[in-house]
Amino acid sequence: MRRRIWIAVLVVAALALAGRIAIVAQDLPQTVTAAHFERLRTKDLPRLRDFLHHMPKGGDLHTHLSGAVYAERFIAWAMADGLCLRKADLSIQPRPQGAPAELPCGTDPALVPIAEAVAPGRGQNTYDLLVNSLSMRWFLATPAIPSGHDQFFSTFGRFNAATGGTDWATAFGRTAEMTVDQLRQYDATGVQYTELMVTLFEGDDRRRLAQAIAPETGPGPAQVGDPAAMLAALERAGLSQLVAKRTQQLKELIARIEALLDCDAQRTRPGCGVTFRYIAQVNRNSPPAEVFAQTAFSVALVRAAPGIVVGINYVGPEDYQISRRDYRTHMKWIGALAGKDVPVALHAGELWLGLVPPEDLDFHIRDAVETAGARRIGHGTAIAFETDMNGLLEEMRRRNVTVEIALTSSDVILGIRGKEHPIITYLRAGVPLVLATDDAGVSRIDLGNEYFRAARDHAFDYRHLKMFAHNAISQSFLAEADKTPEMEKLDRAYARFERSVYEAQPFTRKVVAVLRALAPGLPAWN
Repeated sequence: MRRRIWIAVLVVAALALAGRIAIVAQDLPQTVTAAHFERLRTKDLPRLRDFLHHMPKGGDLHTHLSGAVYAERFIAWAMADGLCLRKADLSIQPRPQGAPAELPCGTDPALVPIAEAVAPGRGQNTYDLLVNSLSMRWFLATPAIPSGHDQFFSTFGRFNAATGGTDWATAFGRTAEMTVDQLRQYDATGVQYTELMVTLFEGDDRRRLAQAIAPETGPGPAQVGDPAAMLAALERAGLSQLVAKRTQQLKELIARIEALLDCDAQRTRPGCGVTFRYIAQVNRNSPPAEVFAQTAFSVALVRAAPGIVVGINYVGPEDYQISRRDYRTHMKWIGALAGKDVPVALHAGELWLGLVPPEDLDFHIRDAVETAGARRIGHGTAIAFETDMNGLLEEMRRRNVTVEIALTSSDVILGIRGKEHPIITYLRAGVPLVLATDDAGVSRIDLGNEYFRAARDHAFDYRHLKMFAHNAISQSFLAEADKTPEMEKLDRAYARFERSVYEAQPFTRKVVAVLRALAPGLPAWN
């Protein structure tokens, strides 16, 4: 009897081992690549950066187009456009209206042509200071700008003139150039898809539409009126016509981008291999009527141009006065206007203890999920302060709400890094995660850096990072029919990458990788 039991145990063990061997043997390149990654993660960080630079990274779902551009590019554009430098705050400024050709920046000595101010040689110091002013490079706190948070958000106003400003006609060409720049950058770093946040409703049209709701648009509290009545007022003021006009302009923008890319038939030229869509961003710190008008316009634009604009997002510091005061109302407006068909991603919980009063910390993520119906949450760093955190995490898991994790951004804006960051909390709760840059140009990073931080600071292994990359496609706002070819493309990219890593490893490391996969307790190789 005892002998039969031992035979049965050995048979079961042999079958289990055979099954394990079959699983490992099924994909030797992935097994060896995962082992190679682990060696680099623990022993050779410079080579880990190189590994992650080439590794397919799926997509970047949380990135602001203007914030993704490096300062050097803005300076070059500003010089070409004949823009000015305001010395007091080292910001790029438009040329004063009516300024003569011989004095393009006017007579005020505080405003000078940027091309002269940063000319090679004597202007190098100014150039360096300007790069610092337009980004987080070498940031040091001062009484005027006491925190990374303040420096980060102030950069956008300093380079806004170089983006084309608030006039769509002027910004049209620059938006195309910025998009092409980013597509080429992504193409060079293993990113195949992106959703770029852009402001698509600015200037006089936005103000005029807002006045249809509140003729005296001002900074007062948002009125909790009937969204349907406000939407009807916007329709009477010409909302549909403005959306139709912008839809046509967006089609022209896409044509302009294609012309700049100058793709070949196989789309192998730089940038041509990256699929992109836009997300219409709404400035949450505008007067209430403008916030509602922007939201209604953006939602209508998604419905009118779903192959170009795939969702909406509220942007701007979540801790500013208007955002704090009107947050619940904003979420109600989004829920009412977006309904079930318009994808919503929201900056929510980009807060921390001390930045705002405690009562502002315990509901932002929940309201974004349950009231506004957000399918993705940007940052979400304040999850630990939410009322019933565990219940909220379970709700997010059940609803398949994805969190866009921007590790560098959380560090430089909020000072949240390492074990303080809730990325592990979300992962253990089963909430889908993606890694994102937020504002790569302002932070002076790329998406590979975020994968590096995830590996270095949070000990994620290769399979976790691969999962994040796949999530960036599966949790995107692409139409379901478009996700399938993108996922197949990503799988092919991983197969090529893992094959190249596998072939580069010596035979002994391949053997050890297989043995460690069969018996994880074995020591790592040197």
